[in-house]
Amino acid sequence: MKIRFEAIPNPSCRFEIWDNETGVPVVHRNRLLTFASAKSAARIADFLNDGRSHRRRADATERRVADRDLG
Repeated sequence: MKIRFEAIPNPSCRFEIWDNETGVPVVHRNRLLTFASAKSAARIADFLNDGRSHRRRADATERRVADRDLG
């Protein structure tokens, strides 16, 4: 399975998050996701690549809290 998001250096000596599926840099709230360090950019790219599992865990937690509130 190919990694969708990755951190790549750009010409201004910063690191941006690249979307391999669409072939363009990632823009969030009309702002290009760029970072001063490769480590920060890689951390965000990893989060975006694993975002679905984070959402599943959040949904499961919400259900457990809702079940506890009913009891």
